[in-house]
Amino acid sequence: MTESPPYSPTNTQSILSLIFGILTILTFCAGMVPIPFTGFICFPASIMAGLMALIFGTVSLNQIRRRGESGRPMAWTGIFIGGFTLFSLLCIVILFASLFVWNPGSIHLPPIFDNYQV
Repeated sequence: MTESPPYSPTNTQSILSLIFGILTILTFCAGMVPIPFTGFICFPASIMAGLMALIFGTVSLNQIRRRGESGRPMAWTGIFIGGFTLFSLLCIVILFASLFVWNPGSIHLPPIFDNYQV
């Protein structure tokens, strides 16, 4: 009888990282649906799921390296999806904040500068 090759178990943290990465995409896309107030629920949920994907992914990469387990592609996928979605949400927040902060009609200059344009 031949001996089977050694089995390396899949790291649980890497599976969770991939699951949270998929949830990040789903909640981010659900926030874009033109239904009122979905963004108020889905975008914070997407931020939390993205953070969880990043945390579980980095923890799993350390565990995989130390223990010799499998699951490295799932961990990297969770890290990539979580990081990319968090970066996208950060860009959206900066965009909306800049619309309110740098609105030309919201700048009130003292009367000394009446003849100057901003």
